Amino acid sequence: MADRGDQQAPPRTEDRHLLAKSSGRAFGGALLFALPLLMTMEIWELGLSIPRYRLGLLLAATVLLVVFLSQHFGAGMPGVGWPGYLADAGVAFVMAAVATALVLGVLAVIRPVQGWQDSLSIISLEMLPAAVGASFARSQLGVGGRRVPTTTYGGELLLMAAGAVVFAANIAPTEEVVLLAAKMGAWHPVALVVLCLVLMHGFVYSVGFRGQEPAVGGVLRSFLTLTVVGYVIALVVSAYLLWTFGRFDGVGAAMAVTEAVVLALPASLGAAAARLIL
Repeated sequence: MADRGDQQAPPRTEDRHLLAKSSGRAFGGALLFALPLLMTMEIWELGLSIPRYRLGLLLAATVLLVVFLSQHFGAGMPGVGWPGYLADAGVAFVMAAVATALVLGVLAVIRPVQGWQDSLSIISLEMLPAAVGASFARSQLGVGGRRVPTTTYGGELLLMAAGAVVFAANIAPTEEVVLLAAKMGAWHPVALVVLCLVLMHGFVYSVGFRGQEPAVGGVLRSFLTLTVVGYVIALVVSAYLLWTFGRFDGVGAAMAVTEAVVLALPASLGAAAARLIL
């Protein structure tokens, strides 16, 4: 009996070591992806004023995104099923919450005891890039427990959406998006859309970055099915974040579209960068 116990101890120790290492990567990924937003004044103010239904929708969207990222690119082993994906996403969320609360607390942005409701709102807003970063870091940084990602077309689009979210979320709360959109003439948004498409396609297929992909099925097919679709995803992500943060409140349709196009510049580059990293 003693021998059996001795034989079982090493695997348990190794599992605990892998969990600790994976959690540490999640913590580091949350900081790397969310630190710009953690130190952005506008997001602290939005945490106190954002309508609760918009905050709830944002949290629900974040949960769904991280769960599906765990399914396609998570740190769990193949065949674990949805319980494993949910557990993987849960670790990412916990470490993202810990990293966010720790940094905001040390910076005196939140006071968890006295103003816990306001603190919870600010942390919830910060969780979008933090949780995505934690999920990505668990699967991509280091070697322990990494699973080969599922490279389906849906998985490609999901990865681009995650990249767009991380890049756009750090800029959407700022006033610069509104100011830039207000200064633009009629032709500027069109030129910006063209620039984004050229940059996206060039980054992934043309300029020779490490991880660059071949244009499968031809340049035109790749441009239409991935670059154009990826830009549409980045534009939708940008519009949703701007609406969530109240940037569309009281503005006309033309101004709202221009704001979304402005934010789609970093969002589209984030989508392209995500495909390169994968």
